[in-house]
Amino acid sequence: MLDTTPMLFVSMPEWPAARCRDSHTAHAVKENIEDLTVRKVRTGELRAEPQKVSAQFLTKCLKEDQAQRLSKAFQEQHLVDSQGFLREDPRHRRWIATAESVLGFDAPDSLVADESCLAEVMNVAWAKHEFTAQFAEEIFDFCEGKELKLAQMAPGWKTELGPIEVFEFGPKQGPLAVAIHGMAKSMLHEWDHTAKALAEEGYHVLLPNFHSMLNGLTPGTISSDSVSIVVKDLMRQSSNNGISMLLGKSWGGGMASKISQDTALKVQKMVLVAPAELNPWPETCAVALFWAEDDAVVPIRKAETHPELQQKLTLFHKEKTGGHRVLDAYVPLIRHFSHQRAEAHKVELLQKEESAKRSAWNGLHTSFKVSLIGLLGLAVPGYFLYRRRGEKDARGKRLDAAKE
Repeated sequence: MLDTTPMLFVSMPEWPAARCRDSHTAHAVKENIEDLTVRKVRTGELRAEPQKVSAQFLTKCLKEDQAQRLSKAFQEQHLVDSQGFLREDPRHRRWIATAESVLGFDAPDSLVADESCLAEVMNVAWAKHEFTAQFAEEIFDFCEGKELKLAQMAPGWKTELGPIEVFEFGPKQGPLAVAIHGMAKSMLHEWDHTAKALAEEGYHVLLPNFHSMLNGLTPGTISSDSVSIVVKDLMRQSSNNGISMLLGKSWGGGMASKISQDTALKVQKMVLVAPAELNPWPETCAVALFWAEDDAVVPIRKAETHPELQQKLTLFHKEKTGGHRVLDAYVPLIRHFSHQRAEAHKVELLQKEESAKRSAWNGLHTSFKVSLIGLLGLAVPGYFLYRRRGEKDARGKRLDAAKE
């Protein structure tokens, strides 16, 4: 009887070849997966790739200020390359002197191999035949019979913080738009309708799925700095040096308003739908805000606490009902806003014109009603007066006939 025990491999991948430091194991894993697949054995692969030794990465073991100082020292001492990857195996221990010099008595531990946190994460960053807890949750999911996410099995988008699943719309050569979803995983695709509309306007729209991030970097735990890092990596990989339009709803709206301040992103326009937070944005950025007045999750009164930001809006569109969602009613306005110049206020004027048209119609309707009431006020009494006079004449004729 053939053994059909499910098999999960956690290894160093063959891609990119330049950083494949355990090619023998990678080749063996590939052969084993092919063999097991032919025998219809359930298999999976999680790929632990080299990671950039950034300040964010070092905060796994150090305080933020310590991580920033050590990251800078590694760059100055050329222990990492221009992209932030280690130049040599940290097991050679040449980085220890730099760490001791920077951290001094603030060193978090002894820096002893196979003992200290920092020594272990450095080995993980090098990613050569090393244990890692990076995929702990995914390993348990596999053992419980759950399918591995496609973004983890064959991630198409790489970021400094790991792979991320990204949904794409529109031509790749178009101006870049990035839409950030809300906290709820069930509402992951609520930007799709808007994305399709923007794609028709020629935009290349990216919808990153932050629920697919590893290492616990998911909505509610990932910082705005980390979100900014991910968005910048996506921007660069899509061959852009700026973001033409940044969109965000709820949690994503709060994140969008925060990272818009990152000058490296060069955000030209921003669309916010019921943002969990409202933060100042660059003067050069045109902003459209959308909210439903019956939103119970993030009430519209939150906008009223920022009157100084309301004055800077290009458009503030409200719907009477709709709750906490990206409504279809928003899409035409977002679409129109997308191809206006950043300094233009035509969308706001259009909305005012529509309001004026409605007011004019309401005024005309009111005038008609007043006129009708006035006519009725004259006609009804006249009718009854006419009837009374007719009845009086009829009685007079009957009395005359009786006398005769």
